[in-house]
Amino acid sequence: MSNRKPMHGTSKATGCKHLRLGNFCKMFPDLKTWAEDTGIEERLCDAELVAERIGGPNGLMHDSENRSVDSGVPAGYTFLAQFVDHDTTLQTGTDLHRNPLCKDEISDLPNLRSPSLDLDCVYGLGPEAMPFMYDHRQPGHLLVGSTVDGVENPNDVPRNQEGRALIGDPRNDENMFISQFQLLFLRFHNRLMVGRGFEEAQRLARYHYQWIVLYDFLKRICDPGVYKFACPKIEENAIKDEGGETDYPFFSILDDSHRLCMPVEFSVAAYRFGHSLVRSQYPANSAYPVIELFDERFGTLGFGQVPPNLAVDWRFLLDVEPFHPYARSKAFDHLLADELVRLPDPVVGATASANDRSLPFRNLLRGYTLGLPSGQSVAQALHDKGYPIDPAQDLAFHCIKGWECAVKDLPCDISKHTPLFFYLMREAGEIGCGQRLGPVASAILLEVFGAMLINCGTSFFKTKGEDGNLGTWKPLSEVSRDGELTLADVVRYVGQ
Repeated sequence: MSNRKPMHGTSKATGCKHLRLGNFCKMFPDLKTWAEDTGIEERLCDAELVAERIGGPNGLMHDSENRSVDSGVPAGYTFLAQFVDHDTTLQTGTDLHRNPLCKDEISDLPNLRSPSLDLDCVYGLGPEAMPFMYDHRQPGHLLVGSTVDGVENPNDVPRNQEGRALIGDPRNDENMFISQFQLLFLRFHNRLMVGRGFEEAQRLARYHYQWIVLYDFLKRICDPGVYKFACPKIEENAIKDEGGETDYPFFSILDDSHRLCMPVEFSVAAYRFGHSLVRSQYPANSAYPVIELFDERFGTLGFGQVPPNLAVDWRFLLDVEPFHPYARSKAFDHLLADELVRLPDPVVGATASANDRSLPFRNLLRGYTLGLPSGQSVAQALHDKGYPIDPAQDLAFHCIKGWECAVKDLPCDISKHTPLFFYLMREAGEIGCGQRLGPVASAILLEVFGAMLINCGTSFFKTKGEDGNLGTWKPLSEVSRDGELTLADVVRYVGQ
């Protein structure tokens, strides 16, 4: 059994001039919390019971029988979702088992990442402040490849002799596939360096990444009606003069200093949708078409050198080549893979309880601790702002296998006052038919990502295109296809 401990980065972010390390906040500060709605705000034991019945081992969210089918989204987007999360948010030090924090306490929680799509997880503080991440033989290039205990692997992130990754956010080494995704973006920057200086290559890497998040990633995963409603508003407001009045997003997530803060409704609930997409097994390459996500036999537990024979061929995880088979993510629904309900020691520590090893249990209990509202009240608040959302949408909770036994003696009616994370995942399965997020989760994501792009002075919207107008920048023709850009295009551009 490995005794490696998980590590989390705390490096200061670079990118948008006005965006540095920030704080968390509430997107819906005027709504009652779920715990207040149910009358258990000071009863931690009741909150833990609810979290256990829904998200604990053999709970409602435990896909112990592998019942969740595949979605149509290529499996590689699961790791893009994880990569984006690590680029924008990091919160440490909050006790999972405690009564809810008040609004002021939540506002004081530090976010150890900049809430902007600036790739600080790739660049860190840059080549002057973090030279160990850069190749001194090729100024401006990021290091790739590792040699650990005499084992060379050119298809790995850079590492020291102890096997620790030399990257902007050590969390991007917590499993083999996210580590290989980090490598993809290291190589993307290096390819963009051809004929360019460091700052120009860095700017282009960020712009292409931001474009993919808005026009590829969010378009694939969000409710089509909500995306069609919100995307034009993002585009319109992002190109307004700096300091000018904007009418989107509808919910302000600026702190008292007019800096972006990170809403806990996003970071603790809506953006954790990626957990439902995680498969038990993935293909690595043609020689290893089936790899367990956490398998010590193959060295895929993370926080160590990726075995050379397991270098990921992204053609097996993304739609890179016509007619080449690729894996899909699990369905967008309330069922999480067994591996996420029984997290291994390197992720949670050897002394973790059975409940604390369960990711959905942890998500739900953290939602209680950070005072998240119920899904129903959030749906109503978004509807009231004009989103095409039915606040009374039927999520058919009674149809969930084991529902009656799970809820029969709970201290509250969770079908009427549903913890936000569970509500959003059930919404995806019912309203999104397992193929995408439902309208409430989609609206939260678009509000927050829209705020990132609108308030960031160095987003691609703030750069003039060939016509001299803001908001008309387009991806490079050698990277994209006819102005369209997807994650698979980055793979093709970098080359396998």
